[in-house]
Order: sequence, then C-alpha cells, then structure tokens
Amino acid sequence: MKFTVLKSDLMAKLVPAMGTVSNKNTITSIEGVLIETLEDGNVRLSTYDMNKGVRAVFTPTDIEREGKFIINAQRFFQTVKVLPEGEITIDINDKLSCTISCGKASFSMFAMNSEEFPSLPELTFDQGFEIKGSVLRKMISKVFHSIAEQDTRPMLRGAFFKFNENELEVVSCDSYTLSKCSIITDIDYFGSSSHSHSLIIPGHALSEMMKIVDDSDDTVRISLTRKHAIVDLGDIVFFTRTIDSEFIDYNRIIPKDNDIFVTVDRERLLSGLERANIIAEEKIQGSGKSYVKIKAEDNFLSLTSSSVNGKVYDEMDAEHEGSDLEIGFNCRYLINSVKVSEGERIILSMKSPTQAITIEPYEKDEEFNYFYMILPVRMNER
Repeated sequence: MKFTVLKSDLMAKLVPAMGTVSNKNTITSIEGVLIETLEDGNVRLSTYDMNKGVRAVFTPTDIEREGKFIINAQRFFQTVKVLPEGEITIDINDKLSCTISCGKASFSMFAMNSEEFPSLPELTFDQGFEIKGSVLRKMISKVFHSIAEQDTRPMLRGAFFKFNENELEVVSCDSYTLSKCSIITDIDYFGSSSHSHSLIIPGHALSEMMKIVDDSDDTVRISLTRKHAIVDLGDIVFFTRTIDSEFIDYNRIIPKDNDIFVTVDRERLLSGLERANIIAEEKIQGSGKSYVKIKAEDNFLSLTSSSVNGKVYDEMDAEHEGSDLEIGFNCRYLINSVKVSEGERIILSMKSPTQAITIEPYEKDEEFNYFYMILPVRMNER
C-alpha cells in the first residue's frame, strides 16, 4: 500500500480516531489503527478498543498501491504530528515495513497484517433519529459531571437518553449528585414507526462524542442497533456499546417536600464556592476532604469552609423563604452543578441538614429546563 495525503487532511481524521485506541490491552493489534484503501479512491482509518470505535474517511492526493494494514496508533500519530506541513507519503510493503515521509524527513516502523485487527461490530442502521449537533453537545455537557466513574451498578456509569416525539431528556447520577435536563427540539426519526427511544451511553464514550460532534446546527444522525449506538457525521462514524440495563427510577428519589427556598445570583454563588474550595480541597489529617457549610439566614447566604491550614467565610445577598438552615456539602459537587446551570439567578431548595439540596432556574424556559440534586455531608462541628 502506498498513498500520499495532505498532513492537515490526515490529522483531521486521525485526531478523533485516537480517542478509541486501546492502551491497556495485551492484544497488540488493538493498539493500532487499521488503514485501508477503498474502491472509491478514498482511504479509511479504523480504531476500536472493543467497546467504542471510529471509522474516518479522507481523500488522498494519490494512491499508488492499494492495501490494508495496521500501524501502531500512538507511534503513527506522534510521527505525523511532528512532520512538516505538506504532503505525506505512507508506504507499506509486503514485508510489513512502513515508511512515512514528508519532504526530506522520513520515519520507519513496523506494520501488521490487517487480519489481526479485531472484528468490528455489524453497524447496520436499524432505526434512529437525527438531531442538531449543538443540542446533543449541550445536553451531554449539562449532565456529564454526574456520571459515575466507578460504581457496581453499570447504569450509573453512563447517561440515560430518553427521546419522546420532539423532547429529549438526559439524566445521570453518581450516587451523590443527580442531573436531569430536558429540551424541546426538532428530532427526525427513521426506520421505525415509534417516536420514543431510550438508551444509556457510557461516560467514556460521551467524552469522545463531545470531541467529535461540532457545536453547530449541523444535523447528527444517530442509529441504534441492539447493542450499539452509531453517530454518523458523514466522513467520521463513531460507534459505542450501549449499557444494557434499566436506568434508576430517578423521579422517585427527587425531593418533593423541600420548604426552604433561596434565590441567589448564580455567578456570585459560583465565585464564592470557588473561593471556599481552596480551603475545602485541602486534606484534613486522616479524614479526607473538608466540606463547605452553607447557611441560609434572613436575606443572605453565607459560605464557610475550614481546614487545619485556614478558614474562609463569604456572604452574599439572597432572597430567603422558610426557616434558617445550616447544611454541609462537598464543595466540588456544588461547583460542578452551579457551573453548568443557566440564567442570572438560580433557586436552591432545601429541607434539613440531612436531605438533598436541589438547584433549578429562577426564570423558566419553555424549551430548555435543568434540575440538579446534591446530597449533603455530615458536619462534624469542633
């Protein structure tokens, strides 16, 4: 196989493909990128870590010999990255010797037979929908912080997507926080008479989707098979295993009887939390991380955090309804939820020091709505 391609064209497809390369596998071929020439004159890159993968197609400036080989992905990426701009020639012979050259610079490395690459899943487009890329990115970004990284319940290691007519609801929960967002938007369904679908996409796959899907109004085509979700962007196709499990009954655990409400400026609260977090994230001897204490009293809200090395206090104006309350939280959890909230002001609703706090927008939007819930921590007063 021998072909020539512009570095910029190759990198545009190689960068998203690198997100699905396995680096923790004993099978050497899974650490590689499958490069193959196609009958239509294009070249296709494929990467697959046994859970998610990318297929990306680009047009070379010339194909001298057709072929299909595997190259170590990291070595290939680092090599192409440091080559000068311009045309790059990739030459792989029958003895599995690969030469990558640009101008007077050249690199040599070993290749592998294409038969050693793992079998890709059958990406047949049974049914699915089309949605704007900007909407998909927004919804993922609003709930991503609540996806559990490690949990014995697999459904919590992903985000739950529920499509119903022209409404999309996305939910995530990591046992300490819950994030729920919904939006009314144009959704075009295909391959099925049903306009209602639900699926759970793993968090590691969503982080790669965020890198691939543009924040534009261009349509993204998402196809669903029995075990996979396929995101088709034309010249880049991303696919991932879905989590085969029922999601938690999240509506059941949402507090219904909170009776303390605090309306506060979102940016002011966020800046106060970030200052408190400087102290809260300092280690306390033998007891992990500190917490931030929130006190709702009269017409103000105060934040307090202390550690063996210092203390911080911050006070801000707020509209307060209900009784006074002191409650403690992991400061990072609060920051993550407030940061992705929208609007000038937000409403914090509470009930007691042992029950969850919720965050909702002060000004309701007819199309987009969000809801965040954070569990408190037990405060050890000294």
